[in-house]
Amino acid sequence: MNQKMNYKKAGEVSNWLFVSSVAAIGGTFFFSGWIQLALLIIGVGLIAGGIAVRQIYWRCPHCKKKLKLGFRQEPKICPYCRGQLISKDEEE
Repeated sequence: MNQKMNYKKAGEVSNWLFVSSVAAIGGTFFFSGWIQLALLIIGVGLIAGGIAVRQIYWRCPHCKKKLKLGFRQEPKICPYCRGQLISKDEEE
């Protein structure tokens, strides 16, 4: 199934990338040497990937403008066009 990336999927993917980066960087405290360096590089790469996904795909499906970044609750209405982002069925 080839599903196109939308703002909801981008939010989920970037959140998982950020959580994984915390795990990778946290793992550096338990290892030393090249494993520690590898985990640090992986963690930084995951952070960069999460930021890239948000920058590219975190957009309003109606007006295509970038939504504000951050870790707050997902917006329900686009701040630019006032388009509905979360349907009434998804709120429940």
